[in-house]
Amino acid sequence: LYSQAQRRVAELEALARISEAVSESLYLEESLEAIVKTTMDAVSATGAALVLEDGRIAWPEGRAGAHAVRTPLRWRGRQIGELVADRDVPFSDDDRALLEAIAHHAAVALEHGRAVMRGVLAQEIHHRVKNNLQTVASLLRLQSRAEGVDPREALEHSVNRILAIAAVHEVLTEQREEDVELADLIDRLRANIVQGLGAGRDVSAELQPVSLAGQRATALALVFSELLQNALEHGEGAVRIELARRDGDVVLAIEDEGDGPAGSAGGTGLSIVRALVRDELQGSFDFRRDGGTCAEVVFPA
Repeated sequence: LYSQAQRRVAELEALARISEAVSESLYLEESLEAIVKTTMDAVSATGAALVLEDGRIAWPEGRAGAHAVRTPLRWRGRQIGELVADRDVPFSDDDRALLEAIAHHAAVALEHGRAVMRGVLAQEIHHRVKNNLQTVASLLRLQSRAEGVDPREALEHSVNRILAIAAVHEVLTEQREEDVELADLIDRLRANIVQGLGAGRDVSAELQPVSLAGQRATALALVFSELLQNALEHGEGAVRIELARRDGDVVLAIEDEGDGPAGSAGGTGLSIVRALVRDELQGSFDFRRDGGTCAEVVFPA
């Protein structure tokens, strides 16, 4: 009877530790780690792990044993994972009951952590969309003040700028990361712009892996969109795009075989490029002609 009482106390202590970890920790990883380690202590397991519904294994600890118990993690009638425990001797009915109680806490921790992440993600998306809409409004106001511009061309340019911003948002949403892989982003933008303006033109790209935070990636997307449109509308022959790292900087270059407009031209597009490179990317912009036209942007990584 005494040993049973001791065991019951140990079980309650284990559940209390898990409840405390779940309620106090702001980070899902910490809660899952506490659950796995407490599980091993509570049932004298040689190993334990949480298997998520997508098959990923969270916080595996210890080693496999001769006997294993897989306890479902259930949330509102749906299985969202499993708590796996191993040891060298069989598990008793009391052990299995304790594992079921631990699995319940694990399910709560998992859903609580996901809810927090969904809230954070929703706030991040709201902030990002708000910033993007402000950028769109600023670009449209700038375009509306341009004089002597064909309305159809002005509208086409505005649409491409909005699509550039949308492409960054799309990549961030797909990757669920704070940084954007620029090679992927530039490839998407290239396909959209060439389809609209460069049908039949030879447009090639050599893109090295470079990551950039969301706001700066938006600036670069707009810069790239303006420069590629410029090359397709005013340039001739093949267009070559290069994205590379050089001496700690990122270099974006777009070359074509024509003369292009003068680098000092005060068009809306180049005004946007210069402002974004200077203010958002803290870099430099060079527009030169030497057997063709090359627009080059250099900024710190």
